Amino acid sequence: MKVKTEMQDDVAVVHVSGKLMGGPESENLRNEIKGLIEQGTKRFVINLHGVPWINSTGLGALMSVYTSVQRSEGSLKLCNVSDRIQSLFMITKLLTIFDTYPTEKEAVEAFK
Repeated sequence: MKVKTEMQDDVAVVHVSGKLMGGPESENLRNEIKGLIEQGTKRFVINLHGVPWINSTGLGALMSVYTSVQRSEGSLKLCNVSDRIQSLFMITKLLTIFDTYPTEKEAVEAFK
Protein backbone atom coordinates (compact mmCIF):
# COMPACT_ATOMS: atom_id res chain seq x y z
CA MET A 1 0.00 0.00 0.00
CA LYS A 2 1.26 3.46 -0.89
CA VAL A 3 0.37 6.77 0.73
CA LYS A 4 0.96 10.12 -0.98
CA THR A 5 -0.24 13.51 0.27
CA GLU A 6 -0.85 16.75 -1.56
CA MET A 7 -2.17 20.01 -0.14
CA GLN A 8 -5.08 21.79 -1.81
CA ASP A 9 -5.26 25.11 0.03
CA ASP A 10 -5.63 24.01 3.67
CA VAL A 11 -6.96 20.53 2.85
CA ALA A 12 -4.60 17.56 2.97
CA VAL A 13 -5.57 15.11 0.22
CA VAL A 14 -4.14 11.71 1.07
CA HIS A 15 -4.03 9.29 -1.88
CA VAL A 16 -4.01 5.66 -0.81
CA SER A 17 -3.31 2.86 -3.28
CA GLY A 18 -3.13 -0.88 -2.79
CA LYS A 19 -5.00 -3.20 -0.45
CA LEU A 20 -5.74 -1.67 2.96
CA MET A 21 -5.23 -4.71 5.15
CA GLY A 22 -3.48 -3.55 8.28
CA GLY A 23 0.08 -4.32 9.23
CA PRO A 24 3.00 -2.00 8.51
CA GLU A 25 1.24 -0.56 5.46
CA SER A 26 -1.68 0.83 7.44
CA GLU A 27 0.82 2.21 9.94
CA ASN A 28 2.12 4.39 7.08
CA LEU A 29 -1.35 5.91 6.75
CA ARG A 30 -1.64 6.52 10.49
CA ASN A 31 1.83 8.09 10.64
CA GLU A 32 1.10 10.32 7.64
CA ILE A 33 -2.09 11.65 9.24
CA LYS A 34 -0.41 12.02 12.64
CA GLY A 35 2.43 14.06 11.10
CA LEU A 36 -0.03 16.33 9.30
CA ILE A 37 -2.00 16.86 12.51
CA GLU A 38 1.22 17.79 14.31
CA GLN A 39 1.85 20.38 11.58
CA GLY A 40 -1.56 21.91 12.31
CA THR A 41 -3.61 20.42 9.47
CA LYS A 42 -7.30 20.15 10.38
CA ARG A 43 -8.96 19.17 7.09
CA PHE A 44 -8.37 15.81 5.46
CA VAL A 45 -9.63 13.97 2.40
CA ILE A 46 -8.60 10.36 1.99
CA ASN A 47 -8.85 9.36 -1.67
CA LEU A 48 -9.48 5.60 -1.89
CA HIS A 49 -9.47 5.45 -5.69
CA GLY A 50 -6.49 3.07 -5.74
CA VAL A 51 -7.82 0.76 -3.00
CA PRO A 52 -9.42 -2.38 -4.43
CA TRP A 53 -10.03 -4.07 -1.10
CA ILE A 54 -10.08 -3.41 2.62
CA ASN A 55 -10.33 -5.96 5.43
CA SER A 56 -11.34 -5.60 9.09
CA THR A 57 -7.84 -4.52 10.12
CA GLY A 58 -7.88 -1.90 7.36
CA LEU A 59 -11.25 -0.69 8.63
CA GLY A 60 -9.67 -0.42 12.06
CA ALA A 61 -6.87 1.69 10.59
CA LEU A 62 -9.42 4.04 9.00
CA MET A 63 -11.27 4.29 12.31
CA SER A 64 -7.99 5.06 14.08
CA VAL A 65 -7.27 7.84 11.58
CA TYR A 66 -10.82 9.16 11.97
CA THR A 67 -10.45 9.20 15.78
CA SER A 68 -7.09 11.01 15.60
CA VAL A 69 -8.55 13.68 13.33
CA GLN A 70 -11.61 14.11 15.56
CA ARG A 71 -9.44 14.44 18.68
CA SER A 72 -7.48 17.21 16.99
CA GLU A 73 -10.79 18.99 16.28
CA GLY A 74 -10.35 18.31 12.59
CA SER A 75 -12.57 16.87 9.89
CA LEU A 76 -12.13 13.85 7.63
CA LYS A 77 -13.85 13.00 4.36
CA LEU A 78 -13.41 9.98 2.09
CA CYS A 79 -13.73 9.99 -1.68
CA ASN A 80 -13.66 7.60 -4.62
CA VAL A 81 -14.90 4.74 -2.47
CA SER A 82 -15.50 1.68 -4.66
CA ASP A 83 -18.90 -0.03 -4.61
CA ARG A 84 -17.28 -3.02 -2.94
CA ILE A 85 -15.89 -0.93 -0.08
CA GLN A 86 -19.07 1.17 0.10
CA SER A 87 -21.09 -2.02 0.68
CA LEU A 88 -18.63 -3.02 3.42
CA PHE A 89 -19.23 0.39 5.05
CA MET A 90 -22.99 -0.25 4.88
CA ILE A 91 -22.72 -3.73 6.42
CA THR A 92 -20.53 -2.46 9.28
CA LYS A 93 -22.63 0.71 9.68
CA LEU A 94 -19.49 2.81 9.19
CA LEU A 95 -21.38 4.65 6.46
CA THR A 96 -22.98 6.64 9.30
CA ILE A 97 -19.53 7.70 10.55
CA PHE A 98 -17.57 8.38 7.37
CA ASP A 99 -18.49 11.35 5.22
CA THR A 100 -18.04 10.02 1.66
CA TYR A 101 -18.02 11.78 -1.72
CA PRO A 102 -17.94 10.42 -5.28
CA THR A 103 -14.97 12.57 -6.33
CA GLU A 104 -11.94 14.25 -4.80
CA LYS A 105 -13.11 17.63 -6.08
CA GLU A 106 -16.49 17.28 -4.33
CA ALA A 107 -14.85 16.21 -1.07
CA VAL A 108 -12.44 19.16 -1.09
CA GLU A 109 -15.21 21.61 -2.02
CA ALA A 110 -17.34 20.31 0.86
CA PHE A 111 -14.95 22.11 3.21
CA LYS A 112 -15.80 25.49 1.68
